[in-house]
Amino acid sequence: MFCNNCGADIPHDSRFCKMCGDSFLVSPNRPGIMGHNWSRAVFAVSGVLLLFALGCYIYKNSRMQGAASAVDAVDRSFDKLTKKSHSIPLVNQGITINQLGYSFFKLEVPAKASSVEFHGNFTASGGAGNMIEAFLFSENGYESWQRQQYASPFYRSGRVSMDQMDAELPSGPGTYYLVFNNKFSELTPKTIHVEAKLTYYQ
Repeated sequence: MFCNNCGADIPHDSRFCKMCGDSFLVSPNRPGIMGHNWSRAVFAVSGVLLLFALGCYIYKNSRMQGAASAVDAVDRSFDKLTKKSHSIPLVNQGITINQLGYSFFKLEVPAKASSVEFHGNFTASGGAGNMIEAFLFSENGYESWQRQQYASPFYRSGRVSMDQMDAELPSGPGTYYLVFNNKFSELTPKTIHVEAKLTYYQ
């Protein structure tokens, strides 16, 4: 075999190199093959434990979300059997939204309302592709959107010429804004036709 330090040819069972005196014994200050293997084993076990913990977290979180959705579905079914239904219709057969502009409809949900839902559809016409963008915001979300800040809508259509709108809203009083956005169009106004309703139970 050859010395790792100087490259001299030495007997296979040698513990020291006769040329440079280098030792072939594994010492605490000079990790050898066993040290490398031990480090790799520690990293491998750590990686497996980390993946296991991450999997448990994702599984638990999905189970909790699923349980919450199931409870909410039961509550909504119970409301529909035991409470009176109310609806706020929203029908508009031709509102024009200027280029670089937007328009909105304001919806008020009263106190003690539960199982609040919004359903409907719209169509848009005008310009290339007849595209419009629709959002359903809470009051705070609408204000943030106006300031060009991040806002998470209950519904978002993307840029489309028509769409079906469906959203489940929180129980209790609230103010919501159905926004039709044409700010991305620099040249053409759009005309929209809306038929929708907000329903709740009391």
